Amino acid sequence: MKFWARLIVICALIAGFLPAGLRPADAAAQTIANGTVWKDVTNGSIQAHGGSILKVGSTYYWYGEDKIHNSANFKAVCVYSSTDLKNWTWRSYALKTTSSPELEYAKIERPKVIYNEATGKYVMWAHYEDGAGYTLARVAVAISSTPVGPFTYQKSFQPNGNASRDMTIFKDTDGKAYLFSSSDNNYNLRLYRLTSDYLGIDTELNMIYEGDHREAPAIVKKGSTYYLITSGATGWYPNQAMYSTATNINGPWSALKPIGNSSTFFSQPAFIFTVQGTSTTSYIYAGDRWNSGALGDSRYVWLPLTLNGTTASMDYYDTISIDAATGVVSGVPNGTLLSQGKTATAQSASGSNPAGYANDGNYQTEWTGTGATWPHWWKVDLGSTKTIKNVQISWWMMKGSEGYYQYKIETSTDNVNWTVALDRTNNTTYGFTSDTLSATARYVRINMVKAVLHNNPNNWYTPRLWEVKIYGN
Repeated sequence: MKFWARLIVICALIAGFLPAGLRPADAAAQTIANGTVWKDVTNGSIQAHGGSILKVGSTYYWYGEDKIHNSANFKAVCVYSSTDLKNWTWRSYALKTTSSPELEYAKIERPKVIYNEATGKYVMWAHYEDGAGYTLARVAVAISSTPVGPFTYQKSFQPNGNASRDMTIFKDTDGKAYLFSSSDNNYNLRLYRLTSDYLGIDTELNMIYEGDHREAPAIVKKGSTYYLITSGATGWYPNQAMYSTATNINGPWSALKPIGNSSTFFSQPAFIFTVQGTSTTSYIYAGDRWNSGALGDSRYVWLPLTLNGTTASMDYYDTISIDAATGVVSGVPNGTLLSQGKTATAQSASGSNPAGYANDGNYQTEWTGTGATWPHWWKVDLGSTKTIKNVQISWWMMKGSEGYYQYKIETSTDNVNWTVALDRTNNTTYGFTSDTLSATARYVRINMVKAVLHNNPNNWYTPRLWEVKIYGN
């Protein structure tokens, strides 16, 4: 018995001295706050933009672009490790400007890493450009014997002679690997099977999308079904993500269908990753919330992804819960959804787009006013007095970047006397806002002061809303 007691103590001591990123996953769930500054265990901002996550044993490795210098040009690909998906340890610069003369003045975007069992190598693919612009449209390849690198740079090239910008790679359950590549100025999405060593192109397969102008591909497989999420091509601005499904990776792929809201909750797809635990397997959409004015301050959005047959869906939560040990992933709502289906009215409404479309639970229906009159209000009657904690608004967008709304959230208990519960007339966020506040009210009014349009300062917008969700008690 003494031997076993000592062994237990020794094991506990060893676990205690392991770095946080290498310890076994804790059973307790971890909560992660979307859109905030994420820090590693040394309090440094996590720089892993446009990246990917690879699980090796019980450890997750997160690769991504280092944008701390606030430039689109290449600084490094960082790699972090974690066992609980919240506490991340910076491990190394997997790739940096000194890795190759070709990287000294370049752009490296969307680094993705997979493991090749036959060669024993970790293989990284990325989008490659020179530092001057986006005219080369190549992929870049690097390899390492360990997940933390350093990776040895191999080459850059155009796959099969085709331009390649946003891309991802995917390793299937049979060990074959594929490149999904936005080509031809992002109008076409091409599919390639990689060579057996994952270092080159073996075969160009069927084109997935032709003329649809899609980028930022992210793919996952559940059972025998592949799910592919892409964004539109609107630069740094968010837009409506769409998805397709297939039971054969070479197609046919289903028609594009929307997922999330009109701005993908102010994010762009980066990757999808699987959390497989002792109780269940869950899937997480990982997106970048780009800040074009300070790229190093771009944030991350992780959301539970529901995959069922030929349907994929996700909703927004300010906070999600992840238990890496059990595999349970869930959203943490800010109370109860109070507004859905309740009586809504507006200052004006077109006959085909009534006020109730803005709180019907459907991100694809909208309330529309009858003319470009500002300010303009929309309101909902919650039925009785409630405690208001959170207001999520999906603002109108047309393929991305047209404008942002400046507004006030006003509340009332009698529909006569109104109080400004939150003043957002300084808002500059496109597409989606999630506001935390504290108010007690029966009526909630969104008072839209104006829309700010970068392409038309005279504001030709007609006030409109895709969806308003009010949470509380």
